[in-house]
Amino acid sequence: MKYELTNLLPENRARSLRQVYFLRLATVAVLVLSGVAIVHGVLLLPSYLFVRAQVAEREMRLEALTTTLAGAAEQEVSARVAAIGADSAYLAKRAAAPKAATALRAVLAVPRDGVRLRGFSFAPGEGGAQMLVSGVAGSREALRRYEQALAGEPYIEAVELPISAYAKESNIDFTITLRGPFTP
Repeated sequence: MKYELTNLLPENRARSLRQVYFLRLATVAVLVLSGVAIVHGVLLLPSYLFVRAQVAEREMRLEALTTTLAGAAEQEVSARVAAIGADSAYLAKRAAAPKAATALRAVLAVPRDGVRLRGFSFAPGEGGAQMLVSGVAGSREALRRYEQALAGEPYIEAVELPISAYAKESNIDFTITLRGPFTP
């Protein structure tokens, strides 16, 4: 025998019962979904608050780093400006200093009969420059004339020749120290 249930209700009544059943089913489904959404929202609240606190902390750290880097960038720029200022001051000082080629031309322009020059050393300085001129003089008289000719030049302030240079009669090795601006 079959266990089949027979519905003895009239058709319109069975239809209204089905409608009420589906209405209750839909109501329960909506309530369950609403409950699940509310529970999940409540459970997500601590995570949301934690993430919000981290975002606020990172924004503060970013702001602090920005101000620190801005300060470091300003320091770097001011250090560069100071270095450029020092370089320009050095270059301006070097532009006013006598140049080796000019000093060498000026010393070579001095008459030197009986004197052969063989070495030059030039050192620019703050108040003037210093040049060492070495060579060989044929006689004491030629060496003395050359020393006087150098001393008579307006761009040479001091001529120093050691007295020991006059010890020999001929083929005298000498080194003269010249000081001055060397700008003829």
